[in-house]
Amino acid sequence: MRAEVRQSSRQLLSALAVLATLAACGEQGLPPDAGSGKRADAGIDPVEHCGLVSPFGSDLENYDALVECLRSEAEESVMRDAVATFVALAESREGFPLVGAERVVFVYVRSAQYDREDDARPEEDFNPGRRREPVRVAGDFNNWDGAAAELQRESGDFFHRSFKMIVAADDRWRYKLVAKDSTGEDVWFSDPLSRRFDFDENGRISIVRGGDAQGHLETVREVVSQSLGIARDVYLYLPRGYDFGTDRYPVLYMHDGNNLFDTGQPNSAPGTWDVDAVSEAETGAGRVREHLIVGIPNNANRMGEYTHVKESIDGQALGGDGDKYARFVVQELKPLVDARYRTRREREHTAILGSSLGGLISFYIGLKHPEVFKYVGGMSSSFWWGSELGNPTMTDLYAGAADLSTRGQVFYLDSGGGPPLDGCSMEARREGSDNYCDTLRMKAALEAKGIDTYPDDPNAPLLQPENIDIFHWHEPGAEHNEAAWNARMFRPLRLFFRP
Repeated sequence: MRAEVRQSSRQLLSALAVLATLAACGEQGLPPDAGSGKRADAGIDPVEHCGLVSPFGSDLENYDALVECLRSEAEESVMRDAVATFVALAESREGFPLVGAERVVFVYVRSAQYDREDDARPEEDFNPGRRREPVRVAGDFNNWDGAAAELQRESGDFFHRSFKMIVAADDRWRYKLVAKDSTGEDVWFSDPLSRRFDFDENGRISIVRGGDAQGHLETVREVVSQSLGIARDVYLYLPRGYDFGTDRYPVLYMHDGNNLFDTGQPNSAPGTWDVDAVSEAETGAGRVREHLIVGIPNNANRMGEYTHVKESIDGQALGGDGDKYARFVVQELKPLVDARYRTRREREHTAILGSSLGGLISFYIGLKHPEVFKYVGGMSSSFWWGSELGNPTMTDLYAGAADLSTRGQVFYLDSGGGPPLDGCSMEARREGSDNYCDTLRMKAALEAKGIDTYPDDPNAPLLQPENIDIFHWHEPGAEHNEAAWNARMFRPLRLFFRP
């Protein structure tokens, strides 16, 4: 996460300040209730509370110290650093809102760093004029009363409110923040800092904690990739009961994360896969184990990140950043997910899947990193990529992999469309529709390596008998879009995560 990288040196200084302050204050420790508006510890200069926001404190202790800091006479830069450290630490733990045994704290920071986009117009950059006071919180816990619960403003446009609440496993507690726009009208928006969320008819909606009745979505903000030189938010689906349990779960990594989840997802293509709904249905029926899904959003360099070599597109040689993207997924993103979430991190419990170019890069990453991914899937995959420029296609790479049959990997391939009138040839590229012929060629390359193919039985409740490591399905006439992939998504889930 970029905030963590940027603040690492500041957090170290904060940690040193904590040690010095605690040594000076003896056993008085951290303030128990600075959020009440009263000085919790008269033995500590208020300015010194800025240094108490550190890795040594719990999220609620850091919150209490931060409020005292923001009410002190500390320099603006010191307060700003304390806010950044507080947010980074909370996001590296359980995220916002903060939840204690009998306490829930809502936080809103009115700045471009923490509130980057408009819910209704996600392409619109931050404008402080659209979030005017009073800022309030409304949700299931207060009957969605947009006037009842005002957040208190501190220095630096830091808004907060602490409630006495007990969050139980059956409390999903959806909520939104409410502010005034430039005309004085109420504007409702999801909490920009909230980790947990869902979608309703009005777009994104924040969640206090995921309940045990259904799964929920989460955001990991600003995941930095040194190999790609950029940062992006990453989305996850977590199964029902995750927030109140101790189980560890297998993980499916998917690309085009801004098109994967609920149909209300902003910045998505027309329609989405609605993968979370498919997962809920399959796990609820007992056909699939509970699992996590990591959705990696695409960006303006999608064609570069999702391809292993260059290809001629409209007369231009494009693509070829697949190795950098693979390093991001394997060396940067997966370790972060494994550290932050209760995953089963072994290869036997890790899968990767995508569609079109996403299927191409899934097979490439699976080929390069069999020690990480046992399960590899591609839907309507662009296995032809590279052929126009004479570069090796993905099928060529798999055909040339000498140890493929001994890796113990499991492959899922499918397509819609169909062959041309004269059938598929083994020489031509990009035949048929929805990459039908190229998918068959990849299947043939895998079979030529001695990998056994599962018999065509797409409706079987379990799609992975022992020692059968290829599953191929053709949906005649299916189009190249999210709706078609949604309709077939149950198959790779059953293959990867059998009970």
